[in-house]
Amino acid sequence: MQLSYEIRELELRHTFHIAHGASATRRNVLLRLGDGLGEAAPVAYHGESAEGVVASLEPWRPELEQLYDPAAIAWLLQRLPGSRAARAAVDIALHDAWGKRVGRPLYQLLGLSGLPLPPTSFTIAITAPHELVARVQDAAGYPVLKVKLGTDRDLAIVQTIRTTAPHTTIRVDANAAWTVEQALELIPQFAELGVELIEQPLAVDDLAGMRQLKQARLPVPIIADESVKAPADIVRLADAVDGVNVKLMKTGGIRGALAAIETARSCGLKVMLGCMIETSLGATAAAHLAGLADWVDLDGPLLIANDPFAGVQYAGAELLLPAGPGLGVTARSPAALS
Repeated sequence: MQLSYEIRELELRHTFHIAHGASATRRNVLLRLGDGLGEAAPVAYHGESAEGVVASLEPWRPELEQLYDPAAIAWLLQRLPGSRAARAAVDIALHDAWGKRVGRPLYQLLGLSGLPLPPTSFTIAITAPHELVARVQDAAGYPVLKVKLGTDRDLAIVQTIRTTAPHTTIRVDANAAWTVEQALELIPQFAELGVELIEQPLAVDDLAGMRQLKQARLPVPIIADESVKAPADIVRLADAVDGVNVKLMKTGGIRGALAAIETARSCGLKVMLGCMIETSLGATAAAHLAGLADWVDLDGPLLIANDPFAGVQYAGAELLLPAGPGLGVTARSPAALS
């Protein structure tokens, strides 16, 4: 299976500002493996970069190009050490090629036909106070908002959003920015504002702090994100959180995501299915698994101004999976990874 890839700069509709930093563009790696397409969306706070993805891919070339059966995904992935985002791109491409070879959409191959798909949230990044109301009004078509926090005005941000959108479901993502004391103070106030859940309130390695929040019996569920990459992380966190955010770029692809979801369920945890800032290629791959999740956060393509692919469609917050074989993703132009 011939391998090719390129680094693609993605332009964002608005500067994406979270507790980890701000960016107006993202550099993802688009990959073709045989007939399959894949995407790596590396982020610096997970120790990943586009250059690091490429550095992992090139040594894998002999193994990848000798592969003749795209269904040999588990066999291949266990032989590829290194970048999780790079593994995700390969895994996604192989699932796409497998579906195309047998002429079936991926959700059918995975036995997920007929499952209802939860609505996706739409992200409101950290925004200047004078712009926040307009940003929320622009998102009026999305009934679930995920609000990025990690500032000295977090409570005021959520209060403004609740006043502007009184009937909208609000989810909060602190991106590991709070202390235990801040979380214990803020979360009950967010509960009064009707916040549905809190994502990654504390530092990635603050397991004791997460347990302290759990023991406080706070009125809003706590979801781990940055703390979770592999199923072993989920087992370690099982008594400290109420759920986990599973992303293909953290788990190394679809196979890893399925293992993470199964582990979370066996630990009695809820599941959010999320994404990085990904094109319709990566987000569609995740969307095929959406029926397994309690909550979905797959708005990556909605944040990009120059998405080179068409795949999952959005009817407001409703996800509409493509019917084509494999991922069902198509290029918007021949330049989108020819």
